[in-house]
Amino acid sequence: MMQKPLSKEEQEWVEGTLEAMSLRELIGQTMQDHAGRLPFKGDDEAGLRRYLEQYPVGSFFIGGEVIQKAAGKAEDYRDWAAMLQGISRFPLLFSGDLEFGAGSAVRSLTAFPPLLALAAADDEALAYEYGKYTALEGRAAGFTWALAPGTDLLLNWMNPVITTRCFGDEAGRAARLSAAVMRGMQEHGLAACAKHFPGDGVDYRDQHIITTVNSLSEEDWFSTYGRVAGEMISQGVMSYMTGHIALSWIEDGAGGAGSKPVPATVSERITTGLLRERLGFDGVVLSDALDMGGFLSWGDYTQRIIDCFNCGTDVLLWPGVRYFAVMEQAVEDGRVSRERLKASVRRILELKARLGVHAARAGGEDGRALPLLDDKLPPGLDRQVRQFSRELAGRCITLVRNRTGQLPLNPGAVRRVLVIMLNKVTEGRRYERMNLFVEQLKTRGLEVDILDEFEPLTTLRQWELSGVRWDAAFAPYFLPLHGMMNTARPVGEAAKAIWAMQHAETVRPIGISFATPYLLQDIPFLDTLVNAYSLHEDTVELTVKALFGEIPFQGSSPVKAEI
Repeated sequence: MMQKPLSKEEQEWVEGTLEAMSLRELIGQTMQDHAGRLPFKGDDEAGLRRYLEQYPVGSFFIGGEVIQKAAGKAEDYRDWAAMLQGISRFPLLFSGDLEFGAGSAVRSLTAFPPLLALAAADDEALAYEYGKYTALEGRAAGFTWALAPGTDLLLNWMNPVITTRCFGDEAGRAARLSAAVMRGMQEHGLAACAKHFPGDGVDYRDQHIITTVNSLSEEDWFSTYGRVAGEMISQGVMSYMTGHIALSWIEDGAGGAGSKPVPATVSERITTGLLRERLGFDGVVLSDALDMGGFLSWGDYTQRIIDCFNCGTDVLLWPGVRYFAVMEQAVEDGRVSRERLKASVRRILELKARLGVHAARAGGEDGRALPLLDDKLPPGLDRQVRQFSRELAGRCITLVRNRTGQLPLNPGAVRRVLVIMLNKVTEGRRYERMNLFVEQLKTRGLEVDILDEFEPLTTLRQWELSGVRWDAAFAPYFLPLHGMMNTARPVGEAAKAIWAMQHAETVRPIGISFATPYLLQDIPFLDTLVNAYSLHEDTVELTVKALFGEIPFQGSSPVKAEI
């Protein structure tokens, strides 16, 4: 099921628009700007008009970044997108990090449990709804392009980037579920973008910092990442994001002895030779963000920008407005061919035609977007989205280890509990969302003692020696993406907490990970571990219910969590 052909009218619009563009306008189509980095207030219509006349970009990134947090109101984004659509000479696309539902980018919309939770539920029908509801909410808020789903594989337990942003470690499951999410998105008006080609999750390092390496052999790559990519392409994914990730078998030694890794974002062998020619992808190729360390180390600005475009990239993500001058000069002196530029712009315009953005109403309003009411979808549909999110929350919670049969806890016998905080990463840094877990315990009428200071290390043992006893002890762990850059593991004070709790002699801690599924690697002595994958509000509530036997544990671990 490749992408459906354009209608005669759509194709005529593409070709007519292509021919009407100046060189600068052609270049602008291949740049995606960041709405949050504009050099003036975003609602300054006169400023936006002047900006687009000088820098006629083809798409904007809006909403919060996945490595930070959701931001803003849906109605504001919708109005802003309509205003820009009305100002721009050519129709715009609006992308966002809608990885875990539209609420992962826009605070007023519905945030879903992450992809790893969806993998733990392992249900294609749920995956399709995940994409569908992301699309309905996202398009209503002005988005037409989701930089999702993640199609990476968690093959290295120490990988710090994709911990809960993928479908686990098994290619077959990742292929099935990512394709279902993609279909749900695209059949409801939102372009999907599979990422990060050729595949994150093998390296233990972070491509935000350096170029990372997918070190699999050609045979192993095709049986894993290649299998997922082949499924996404055959199912008609509209766009693919390349990562600042080298692929050893295709580029190893290409630059000579001692050469540095060649990220896919500058590699013609990976982007054109592998993705386009060998795998047959004919949609839009988008680079990952060009302000990341894995790209910056390639060369000076001009070199890395031209290499990124010439390797087969259609849209460069956040190159900055210097991009226009560099590309104009490169076309003029022959380093970039006009034919190659027009080929990319044709693909971009075809994507816009498929999404119907070329047919926006007067004033830029999107006729395909559902209405918003009080910054949400209409009540009936809003309830459906939130019910779906809660259903997934209940389906994902996984009992990884229960060696002593400690779970489920007996509600009638548990009165006083201890919470050993494993989420205090460094001095002075706390993640207050763990209060959701503590509040759920208190709501049950439990007396809750909290240990979140680990000097001296023997504090817990001293409490025991004073005669304090608890009916249950919990060791909950949470670390948000980039909460401690370059790791997803318990480090710093969180690691000290692991040391501290081994001083106890009467406590059998129940580990609960609201983040990495690999807590047993760092806390192998845990007899009991529950993986919940996120501090999604419904997930936390239902995790506590599962701990006390009020609902069953339904999830299956999407990774090999045991050591």
